[in-house]
Amino acid sequence: MKNTPAKAPAEPADHAEAMPPTAQSPSSQPGAPEIGAASIAPASGTRRKKAPVQVRAQLLQAASDIATDQGVPSVTLDAVAERAGVTKGALQYHFANKQGLLDALFGQTLERFEHQMEARLAADHDNAGGARARAYLHSSIDEMSPAASTNVLRVLVAAMMTDPEIRERYAAPMRKWTRPDPLPLEEAARLMICRLAADGLWISDLLGYQDMSPEMREEVVRQIEKMTFNAT
Repeated sequence: MKNTPAKAPAEPADHAEAMPPTAQSPSSQPGAPEIGAASIAPASGTRRKKAPVQVRAQLLQAASDIATDQGVPSVTLDAVAERAGVTKGALQYHFANKQGLLDALFGQTLERFEHQMEARLAADHDNAGGARARAYLHSSIDEMSPAASTNVLRVLVAAMMTDPEIRERYAAPMRKWTRPDPLPLEEAARLMICRLAADGLWISDLLGYQDMSPEMREEVVRQIEKMTFNAT
């Protein structure tokens, strides 16, 4: 028997936007010149599809906003769908359940961190061997454009500590940014200390147990960065 290919899941109605009803066609008005079919405006009720990637981005932004404002436990499918302005069915077209949504949110966090690393490396024109450590330092502690909200990062860290599968999934791609630099041992160790110091500052910010003034924090960062220029 001939196998019939399985149909792909249909996009939900939320992926379409209603077009406003058109005014009376000029060609139907007395004395109006005829126009070609290609010029005729869409009929009333015609719907224009939203790009699925746009809907997915809206959903992830909604999930991130809820996590930031109310905490990750408040990130429910219903709440995210309402915040994004779509139905729950439209959300589940992209994410089957809450865990799938959180996985995508964590994946987005990793992608943003990697983009920040690459951008900083490209902008660092110093030939010293510490460029990767400097990029890691500033990408880790950037308060102006963090990879994710504090609440999202807290949940990610907690998940990595309790679930070996999640830990390996997100630790593996990070290893390319944290592995020792191919330099003499003393210099490579100095840069590794800088990365570990950046990790310590990042986790202290995340947990909120350090009471540093902005001036003290800035000086700590300056001294860590200074160490990266001593490795040549």
